[in-house]
Amino acid sequence: MENLIFIALEAHHAPRNHHRRYEIAVGRDLLDEWSVTVRYGRVGGGCREERFGGSDVQGLRQVVHERLKRRLSAERRLNCAYRVVAIRHERGMDREWLPEQLLARF
Repeated sequence: MENLIFIALEAHHAPRNHHRRYEIAVGRDLLDEWSVTVRYGRVGGGCREERFGGSDVQGLRQVVHERLKRRLSAERRLNCAYRVVAIRHERGMDREWLPEQLLARF
């Protein structure tokens, strides 16, 4: 899969020993279908991975938006907020995948 969009978030709370990483990658597979990969877990440890794919672009965008919105509530749930540590996107990629008003809240 070619990563056309990649975003990595991390949340740290040393007193509670919370050190978490969350990554979302959007790309195209060999059959030119859209693919979203979500990886998450403890920083420096193993991670879990979920994959979503298909031709339903709107549905896949919704997956990305819902996952990012859930990370915004981490401060209330975990007492530590996620911060953007890396973001890359190919020139010309549709900004609807990563809306600026959503990213500005991190």
